[in-house]
Amino acid sequence: MQFDGEEVVIVGGIPEPIGGVTTYIYRLVRKESGRISAVVDLYPAREKKNISPVDHIRLKRKAALFFFLLKNRRDVYFNFSGVAGLCMLLLMPKTHGVRWYLTLHNGAIKEKLEGNCFYRIVASLARRRLDKVGFLSPSQRAAYKMIGIDDGRLVRVSSYVPICASDVKAIDRSKYPDLMSFSDNSKPYFVISGYPTKIYQHLEVFQTFERMWKDGVEVKLVACLYGDDSDGLLSSIKEKFSENGNALLYWGVDNDDFLSILSGASGYIRMNTVDSFGVAVAEAVSLGIPCIASDVCDRYPGAITVSCYDYSKVSDFVVNALGR
Repeated sequence: MQFDGEEVVIVGGIPEPIGGVTTYIYRLVRKESGRISAVVDLYPAREKKNISPVDHIRLKRKAALFFFLLKNRRDVYFNFSGVAGLCMLLLMPKTHGVRWYLTLHNGAIKEKLEGNCFYRIVASLARRRLDKVGFLSPSQRAAYKMIGIDDGRLVRVSSYVPICASDVKAIDRSKYPDLMSFSDNSKPYFVISGYPTKIYQHLEVFQTFERMWKDGVEVKLVACLYGDDSDGLLSSIKEKFSENGNALLYWGVDNDDFLSILSGASGYIRMNTVDSFGVAVAEAVSLGIPCIASDVCDRYPGAITVSCYDYSKVSDFVVNALGR
């Protein structure tokens, strides 16, 4: 996102586990530290990575954002996941002379607006308050056009800020002894990540690996999951992974540890069924890790893209990555 003013405040939710919005904000602050003066955190936690060198303002309640914006005289860059964040802006005060920028990081914006009349009406009212809106994909651009945001305010952005070499550290043996045993025994592993929801198809990918294990393919599967169990799948995923010695499941891995785990992998797999850029896809490619992802949206250059339901391509990808 290109800012017009000299000083910008970022407003967004920064939960502790890894996630696209969290990673984006941390790295954007590092990159634009001369212009970003503070980060207003809507999801404070006791233990959280320091957002330096800028002020980290932790609001105890989301309602406190109203009073912060009422007093704020700096431009604001909002980073939310989905349409609810856009609707929330309708209720927030915007002071004279302050510019508002917005990026929604969830890919399914158009589907949400088309499927919910209330969201569509409120979003159409809220869009008048925005000076610039960053879209991540053609689908998002179409969604914003649908609620009346003109081309002059739409800016193509990326939700990925490249990593630095210093971001990647060796895997902590004390925290991940089971994973290190894979490496010690020269057992290659592949990584999946995301929320334990249907759109990520973690169980389907696991079943694909089950078929390969039955065929004698010696490979491991590591899942790094986080977030809400909105579809009630977490217990099933945990059961599957706990019953198989070829699989490991980690919950709420922070971004530093995730990069360490990913850097040692033989490949990364992201077969989600809904439009989502997938920061982890970009991380894998940047680290030189082979990556396969569904073609539901634009992917970071270098990733192999396939139909989100073509699991045979996942098997081929694994075998090819192993050099067979």
